[in-house]
Amino acid sequence: MSDRNEGQTYYEILEVKPTAGPADIYAAYQRARSTYSPSSPALYSMFTPEEAQALMALIEEAYQTLSHQARRREYDVKIGLGKAPGAKPTSAYRPEPASREEAKPGRTPVGSVKTDAWVGPVKVSTRKHEDLPSGFARTKFTVYEVKSDIENEIENVAECDGQFLQKIRLYRGVTLDQMSDEIRVIKSTLVALEANDLDALPVAVFTRGFVVQFARALGLDERKISDAYMKFFRAKKT
Repeated sequence: MSDRNEGQTYYEILEVKPTAGPADIYAAYQRARSTYSPSSPALYSMFTPEEAQALMALIEEAYQTLSHQARRREYDVKIGLGKAPGAKPTSAYRPEPASREEAKPGRTPVGSVKTDAWVGPVKVSTRKHEDLPSGFARTKFTVYEVKSDIENEIENVAECDGQFLQKIRLYRGVTLDQMSDEIRVIKSTLVALEANDLDALPVAVFTRGFVVQFARALGLDERKISDAYMKFFRAKKT
């Protein structure tokens, strides 16, 4: 299964709200199957055959879960949208099942979708700053000077476009080549993303996945950033 889909729930894969009814889920499933068929230009240009096959399997898995009442109820509990009687909330869903080692005590769930499962391996280091001058922070790639005005923009963002993503990438000192290598998205797609060339971007579920990985590589709140970007994306696509 492709790492590009990590961090997305079944609802996001099918592009439906958690409150969606059976008819909406079925319609979204049929739309996804049509969009991501092997003959789709988006798949041909953006993904290897193995990745495309994995995505189709994920779409099937999402539909089989969300269309089944009991499975959906259990899944909602798993991602923090519901709570089983007498049970504690579990961590948010990850497309690749967590191992028993990952599930051991010490990874404390918070009972909401934003949990440890949304913290990527390339988040900004906050544990060791003794070696950094005051007013500087670190990403996986470089050390950058913290600017309060930009940090406030990031903190308060509600809707953003590709130029905002580019601004933050440059601010945190990450090149397009580094980003492309890190999240395994071709450079031309990242150029289109930052230039707001929406016609060159794939459909919503793929684009969201790219933005999630983009934000994660910069040490940002990936849910906040991807939600903010998708507001812009959907408004321009309608």
